[in-house]
Amino acid sequence: MKSYSSQIKKQIEEMKAGAVITPDLFSGAWSRNAITRTLSRLNKEGLISRIKKGVYTKTEETRFGTLSATTIEILANEIESDDNKCFGGLFLYNNLGLTTQVPNVIEVLNNKSSYLQDLKSTKVRYVKTRPRIEKATKPYIILLEVIKNLSNIPDSDIDHIFNWIKSKAEKLNQQELKKLYNISLDYPPRVRAILGCLLSSKQNELSDKIWKTLNVNSTYKVGAMGNYLNDPKKWRLKIEAA
Repeated sequence: MKSYSSQIKKQIEEMKAGAVITPDLFSGAWSRNAITRTLSRLNKEGLISRIKKGVYTKTEETRFGTLSATTIEILANEIESDDNKCFGGLFLYNNLGLTTQVPNVIEVLNNKSSYLQDLKSTKVRYVKTRPRIEKATKPYIILLEVIKNLSNIPDSDIDHIFNWIKSKAEKLNQQELKKLYNISLDYPPRVRAILGCLLSSKQNELSDKIWKTLNVNSTYKVGAMGNYLNDPKKWRLKIEAA
């Protein structure tokens, strides 16, 4: 019977160039330390290349240079395998089709800490968020992130952004809307004011709950988005530029 080291090497050799490799890909029957040691050795042998702690890519030399995983592939794999992370910032809005602008720094939201990291030739900013990111909360956090930054999304069409937000909100059932409300409590009041105004035409009970979380003396800047909302004055939403 082949050793676990030989099996790991064979499994990697069968992968395509550019594959993202982490210890989680391999059999749970082997200890993580054993897998990590094997990957470290294969890195020294040149079969794989270390990207950062615990993350490797299969490399292949071609006449065009070395083929390996792109930064986006590495981060997408990281987020897919970690329920406590999701994309944020300009990369998120670009990925959602809300802007054509491509970010110089990719933002990753997480539950632990904020720091800047170089990944290959790309800067990645990890940002700790107050709402806890979990597999079940990611869709709601993404929606609230768009609402929070709707006035600051560059090269965007406000009509397109409004329709995107409205479409996502209208697809939520009562239980999902309650989850959205609970998560919104970790966001600035301005986000809740926009959400409450957006839901006020059909979800009076929920919008009333949101209303009670707001300071009666506060006003909130929403830019041109206010022109698309029902009764923005009631929610003290200021339409001038944010």
